Amino acid sequence: MKTGSLRVRLLASATIWIIITLFLTGFALMRLFESQMRDRVVSGLEFDLAQLIGRLDIRPDGSLRMPQALSDPRYLQAEGRRYWQIVNTSPVPATTQDHTGATVLRSPSLRTVDLEKVLKRSDPEDPLISVHRNITLSGAKLSVTVATGAEEVTRSVAELRTQVLVAMTVIGSTLIASAWLQVAVGLSPLKQLRAQLADIGRGHAQRMSGNYPDEVAPLVTEFNQVLDQRDASMERARRRAGDLAHGLKTPLTVLSSIARQLRRQGQAAEAADIDEQAEAMLRHVEQALVRARLSSGKGHAASPLAATATKVVAAIGRLPGAEVLQIEIAVPPDASVPVEQDDLTELLGNLLDNARKWARSRIRVRYEAPLLSVEDDGPGVAEADLPHIAERGRRLDESTQGSGLGLSIVADIADIYGFNVSYGRSELGGLRVEVRL
Repeated sequence: MKTGSLRVRLLASATIWIIITLFLTGFALMRLFESQMRDRVVSGLEFDLAQLIGRLDIRPDGSLRMPQALSDPRYLQAEGRRYWQIVNTSPVPATTQDHTGATVLRSPSLRTVDLEKVLKRSDPEDPLISVHRNITLSGAKLSVTVATGAEEVTRSVAELRTQVLVAMTVIGSTLIASAWLQVAVGLSPLKQLRAQLADIGRGHAQRMSGNYPDEVAPLVTEFNQVLDQRDASMERARRRAGDLAHGLKTPLTVLSSIARQLRRQGQAAEAADIDEQAEAMLRHVEQALVRARLSSGKGHAASPLAATATKVVAAIGRLPGAEVLQIEIAVPPDASVPVEQDDLTELLGNLLDNARKWARSRIRVRYEAPLLSVEDDGPGVAEADLPHIAERGRRLDESTQGSGLGLSIVADIADIYGFNVSYGRSELGGLRVEVRL
């Protein structure tokens, strides 16, 4: 597919938005889950802190005692990553103070480590989550702290991140496949439209038809109307060209009559000038008539080549000198070419008529898709003259009757249809004209 195609643009934009949306959704889910997990852990720590306070025993000398340990075994294990510490900050006798100057009670998992110092110098790579309360209990001022390793949150977040990544990949792939299917279904009328346009261009159809959605149906209707207007315009042009030919026929006949009278009166030079101008006018009229008969080269129907060639050969056979010629038709019986019927008749007629004028005894029409060739066994054309052979009105041999328009008309038809015409030496010895259809 082309990078500038509508399909690629729609798929690219859908893919980009799907990826962005899923990324933002996944990011939001991870942040929400992390926040909820942290709140859950903090809630658990607050519950443990409340249990500590409820089980704490303060002796008259200010010392602290925890007669019943917390139920969570992680507070008992050094590697459990759960800690608590209670500090009595009220003045007490020196005999009951620890090295900090206050009575301190710690969880077995802390051993002799001061939890408050650990929290102050918390390692960013090994953070702790803590809950701290300053309370007064039985007249003693207490600082109670409960902490746990942040991996309780980060481990769950990491596990969820992997699951979310897998889920988002599956969802993204499904959405992208759905977008591709949606684009394919949505653009299918355009694909049908393009196929019908190609059929019209190849001559397999005359008009567009079928059921199209409301967004495309007006385009189809307008295009068919354009084709109708084109055909009507061409028909009017052909009629006007015919009217022009009829209108000029009488003046040209009168001019020829005047030239004959002048010649009888001894004014041969003046008569020759009139004949020359009349002949020039006749060539222009023939040129206009031929071009008016030609189609636009678009929206034409494919024409049967073998039947058309047979009909044209039969017509050529009735022209002077053709009775001694052998015209061979080497065309597959089912061959059809993308040329309107009238244009194909005009093309073959001019090619065969040109060959008839020069052939000695043989002409051959051959079609090997996509090449159509007409060749004869005449004298041929010099290599230096081949580039000028199709010039309008030019005759390389003035001894042969004709207007010089035959091969130029072939060039006109080829130009309209976008065909390529080449000239060369035939295997029969004469001229070979090859049209790539």
